Amino acid sequence: MKRSVTLLLVLVASLAIEAGPLDQRPFGTDAVPAASKISDRLQEALSARLSGDRLKVWIYLADKGDADRTGYAAALNAAEDRLTPRARRRLAMRRGSLAGWEDIPVHAPYVDRIAELGGQIHHVSRWSNAVSVSGSPEVILRLVELPFVLKIEAVNTLRRPRPVPPGQFAPSETTARPRRTRATRFDYGPSFVQADQLQVPALHDLGLSGQGVLVALFDTGFDLDHAAFDSLRTRVEAQRVFLEDHMGVSGFPFHPHGTQVLSTIGGYAPGQLVGPAYGARYLLASTEAVAFEHQIEEDWWVAAVEWADSLGVDVISSSLGYLDWYTYEDMDGETAMITRAASMAADRGIVVVNVMGNQGGESYEKMAAPADAEQVISVGGVDAAGRRAEFSAIGPTFDGRIKPDVMAMGQGVYTVDAPSVDGYTRSDGTSFAAPLVAGVVALLLEAYPHWTPEKVQSVLRRTAGQAAAPDTLNGYGIVRAADALMTESRGVVRSFAAESGPGGVFLAWTAGLEINLLSYQIERRTYPDGPFESLASVPVAPSGGDPQGSKAYDYTDTDVQPGTSYEYWLQPVGRAGLALTAEPAVTRIDYTPGAADGPAAVLFPNAPNPFAASTSIRFELSEPAHVTLTIYDLLGRKVRVLVDETHGPGRYTRTWNGTDEDGRTVPSGVYLYRMTAGAIEAGDKMLLLR
Repeated sequence: MKRSVTLLLVLVASLAIEAGPLDQRPFGTDAVPAASKISDRLQEALSARLSGDRLKVWIYLADKGDADRTGYAAALNAAEDRLTPRARRRLAMRRGSLAGWEDIPVHAPYVDRIAELGGQIHHVSRWSNAVSVSGSPEVILRLVELPFVLKIEAVNTLRRPRPVPPGQFAPSETTARPRRTRATRFDYGPSFVQADQLQVPALHDLGLSGQGVLVALFDTGFDLDHAAFDSLRTRVEAQRVFLEDHMGVSGFPFHPHGTQVLSTIGGYAPGQLVGPAYGARYLLASTEAVAFEHQIEEDWWVAAVEWADSLGVDVISSSLGYLDWYTYEDMDGETAMITRAASMAADRGIVVVNVMGNQGGESYEKMAAPADAEQVISVGGVDAAGRRAEFSAIGPTFDGRIKPDVMAMGQGVYTVDAPSVDGYTRSDGTSFAAPLVAGVVALLLEAYPHWTPEKVQSVLRRTAGQAAAPDTLNGYGIVRAADALMTESRGVVRSFAAESGPGGVFLAWTAGLEINLLSYQIERRTYPDGPFESLASVPVAPSGGDPQGSKAYDYTDTDVQPGTSYEYWLQPVGRAGLALTAEPAVTRIDYTPGAADGPAAVLFPNAPNPFAASTSIRFELSEPAHVTLTIYDLLGRKVRVLVDETHGPGRYTRTWNGTDEDGRTVPSGVYLYRMTAGAIEAGDKMLLLR
């Protein structure tokens, strides 16, 4: 059979002028000459196809369909209005700007016209202003003539055997494996090794869990029936199956890969498995069909990243990579569509963590896209002893950059045994190293939410195990989460209040996260016009108790005058030489010491209130008195006696951890507390929210 497009291709090849796919204009432009629209790869693909054969291409559009600059401005404003609060906050904090050209939808009439000319639409990418299409050579050549088409690129259809499945699953281990070797907040069970190798327990001991961070997983599918997901189900904000959305098919056989990956990062079953980001919120995207390997899966990944971005995602953990239609020359950080999408996600403030792949030891042993992207944190796998797993793919990228970035345990990783509801197993593959690192990223973003993807990648690299001598086998080495955390200082003041007391103004505050903090500096001024002056420096208290609770601090300002208004400024102070992330707290009071005659006893409001783990109750005495401080439920039943003894003059603090006299945890609800000091009685109420 004659190849019907050969002569035309010869003509096009003689005239072709390469035009970059991202050279789109925001508003209407002059038509682009057809000769400049066909990429070299498309020319090769067309010349190799028979008439009627189908090939897959990406069609890049010249503009967003706006007729003039006024139309573009209106479209940009509309795109900004569509941003979710989470996406708006992430973009403002990590990129410094909100909506951009990439947020404007693709012009629908363009897509309709492509379909009318015979193109089968697979996916429309808002970010790239491009449409994924399949069609015969004749259809593709008709599409070249459309005035709004900027460039058409072929997706290489060269097929090669899939080197290694996304992950290998081993039977449950019966031999003894290392367990906890030191005191930690949790009993990690057999998962201790993979967590401790990355210093994760140290961050958990500080109270970090990934709370407030939104993580997206792109994988095969997710079954949440396992007991390790009991506390996670309510924190799955959205779940979407892109396979069905774009193929109109369902019924793909269940594959445990996605479920096991999810358990690695977010599972929570003390005594068995505790994932690094057990307290994060999740988006679950099914983008991988294990039954086949086809270019359409890359489209699903691109669709998923734009979906996750629209919901305000902070971290994407992807245990997928694509090689079958790419070559090593394409691993240059610019060529693969999935690589471009991952890079754009990083530009928008999303930290992308991706596997290197399991090609180590194969004839092709390098990374798979998008691990070649400069801004992607590419992860290789090691065993429990820290040795690189033989299957872990290696670098460098084709343009000579070091990959992988970092390493984590990818051999013998303890995961759930899906689809069982309570079983566990050991799994092999870089698929399980990547979510461990993504979990560390979630912990770091909880501590430092302003960190950009570039900052996260840089910190992980320079604090990893072989940062001084990176190579293309292990990158910068095994992640050291605690070392990464300690590169800055962080302080969180949860409450700050001033109360008039017998001895002066009683200042009380509660502190949450404290990282590399030395003290709290107190300044005071006469309100409203006086200058601030340094009043005191209160050292940070030693850690103790529940790390998710609050530390209680207090200070009494005795140099005060009745009837005077004061404003107090509280500022956390970090270690010298380290950047500090902390917001100062301010409170104001009109000082009225109360009656000067007779004994006085003051009960201050508990803090924090509401509380989840513990709260502090403070009182002050002007003379010795026998004090009782008792907790009651709303029915007046005694729950716990915190104080029942004589105290001298001074101020005191007692902490209630939400348990009764027998040490049993009490349920959420409103509780009352009452103090008697001699003949003086006082009380208040508090709200426990678990």
